[in-house]
Amino acid sequence: MSHLQYTAKSHLRNFKTRIFRDEQADISFNSAKQMWFYGFKVHMLVSLSGYVVNYLVTPASTHDSKACEELLEDTNFPMILADLGYTSQSLKQRLAQKGYQLWTPLRQNMSEAKHHNNWKLMAKRRTIETRFSVLCTEFDIQSPLVRSLCGLELWLESIIWVYNLRFFN
Repeated sequence: MSHLQYTAKSHLRNFKTRIFRDEQADISFNSAKQMWFYGFKVHMLVSLSGYVVNYLVTPASTHDSKACEELLEDTNFPMILADLGYTSQSLKQRLAQKGYQLWTPLRQNMSEAKHHNNWKLMAKRRTIETRFSVLCTEFDIQSPLVRSLCGLELWLESIIWVYNLRFFN
């Protein structure tokens, strides 16, 4: 079982818009934080223990469901817990054909939410969210000090490598 998560690179503003103009960076709205941001999104596939298995950098306006299939390539996690951004019936069907079972929580105002949002799965998601917040607080992954997309990916790989070293004792 694994978890899909994304973070918005929201601090690419003003002077960095000129730097990333040729790098496919664009603008998007983060509904959770109720703010617009310019830059990229980083999508991550994380095991339940918190180990980062795979990541993908996309322009900010790329919908999460479009990044999902590429992120899952060559992985052997049949059960995927995902954020609300990955909620898409067509995505669930495409992944089911490939042998994956995608579970996303339903919004509280949806009619089936009480039955669908199993507390055990929600607890597992919270564990992963906690691990992801470690990446944000200890490694400050939402404020990259880079000047190119290549630099961003190199910076992310070094952070993920150091973070994943914690799992090997």
